[in-house]
Amino acid sequence: MKLFVLVITTLFLSVNAQAEPQNAARPGQEVVVLVPGFFNTFTPEYFSSEIVDSFEKRGFTVYVATGLNPIGTVEDNGERLSRMLERIEQIEKRHVKFNVVAHSAGGLYTLYAANKQKYEINNLITVATPFKGVEFVQRWLDNSILFRTLTELAHLEGVKQLTPQGVAKFMETVRVSPNMKITAFAGSQKKSLDIWNARNLSLPFRVTSSCISGDSDGIVGVSSALGVGAVRTTENQQANQRFNATFKVNLEHWEQVLDGYSFLFLGIRNPGYIVDEQERFYSGIADYLLTVL
Repeated sequence: MKLFVLVITTLFLSVNAQAEPQNAARPGQEVVVLVPGFFNTFTPEYFSSEIVDSFEKRGFTVYVATGLNPIGTVEDNGERLSRMLERIEQIEKRHVKFNVVAHSAGGLYTLYAANKQKYEINNLITVATPFKGVEFVQRWLDNSILFRTLTELAHLEGVKQLTPQGVAKFMETVRVSPNMKITAFAGSQKKSLDIWNARNLSLPFRVTSSCISGDSDGIVGVSSALGVGAVRTTENQQANQRFNATFKVNLEHWEQVLDGYSFLFLGIRNPGYIVDEQERFYSGIADYLLTVL
């Protein structure tokens, strides 16, 4: 299945050491929702157990958004996420102040849900969310007849929405609560021809990263992931957005979320590095959340 993810991605592209927590959320009170991005259901488990454990060990109740459309539009998946937030409140039997950790396009899905003003999303943590769009998608739509034809034939409107123009157009429609805090994080790795080394950007992502200005995780440029500032509040003021450029996840796009040991099927020789880096990064995100609750 993991190999299938890589094959599908390539087709569309032709497309923490864990420390003991010093503080903890109040059990049953603080909820974290993990929101997947594009291609979300092409894998049985989008967020690894290490990521989930990073939050649960700090007392958070964790839900993973499921039932999203792997190639759906922002609106489609935003509506699906909204329905899941409603179900979570039904399960919790109370009004929930949500903390959302969203990967990639999942950040856009969350902004769509926040725009509905139906749920209280206190904190949105984005990891590799393309606030300025996915640069290589626009380049390939402009310059690759094959990519453009595949996009049209497969009705991949969700792909078109991830272009810089598509994301900017979406952002114009978003208005969030003035109380909502948005913090952006990015990921990147050094480039290498060695696909088997989990410490380096693997070979398939060299194709896409070559079409991205500056550092990237192979899909989303660091400047795009940290490009906050476009979200407006219901009072038409700039939303409470910040970014952290120094604390990043040193993994390529899919390694940031998928089970590290699943990459053994792709020949990765040191999957333990992926596991350790996920634990380090997401434990840091969980600790950060505890400081802003």
